[in-house]
Amino acid sequence: MNVTIFGMGYVGCVTAACLADRGHSVTGVDLDESKVNLLNAGKSPIIEPGLTQIIERVVAAGRLHALTNAQTLGDI
Repeated sequence: MNVTIFGMGYVGCVTAACLADRGHSVTGVDLDESKVNLLNAGKSPIIEPGLTQIIERVVAAGRLHALTNAQTLGDI
């Protein structure tokens, strides 16, 4: 399933990572460019035990990426 989550804060980031870890293709959207850059680099923008390892794994597998502009979703 393709999933888009708006907001990569504590709820959105954990949800995105866990859905991607379950095999879904997840796109995160956040206006904060630093959060988007961290996620796309395989790093967690929030502090949550174990989350960095999940994000590293799912980004490397190509199941999680992030954008700053939802209008570019049609380009994916």
